[in-house]
Amino acid sequence: MEGVGSMKILKIKVKREQTQVGTHYTYPPEYDPYKIQVLCYESSLPENQINVVARGNKDEFLIGCVKNIDAPQFLANPDIIEITEVEALTLGNIWTKQVEKIVDQDGLLLLLAKVAKGQELTLQEQDLLNPANPNAYIQLSRSFSDVLNELKTKL
Repeated sequence: MEGVGSMKILKIKVKREQTQVGTHYTYPPEYDPYKIQVLCYESSLPENQINVVARGNKDEFLIGCVKNIDAPQFLANPDIIEITEVEALTLGNIWTKQVEKIVDQDGLLLLLAKVAKGQELTLQEQDLLNPANPNAYIQLSRSFSDVLNELKTKL
């Protein structure tokens, strides 16, 4: 089995059932939530949800990581397969996306108040609105690649 350091990356089929209350998920019996780090679900984005529903809405997949020692427990089920890091990155980057998020609400509100008063923002203030600036009031969420790389150092 090809792993990434001390962990295995798994693609796990999860059964889905639409009920009147919402979606009910049934995980494989070998699944242990205490041993797996779930990275993403196939239906994480609305456009991916459409694809899941279009193919019958009976199952979807998730990508997760487990320690090498725990992998055989999961891989005993044919609905759980090991995938390579490249496969995980390909799927994970399709199933997730980076979004802008406010990390300093008070600072952002001060800038918005200035704009609302008709005042010009300085270049330094404008830079605080640029997610590429590590000190900006608005930042991009971590990418799937970032999350996977961080997990590789922890497991």
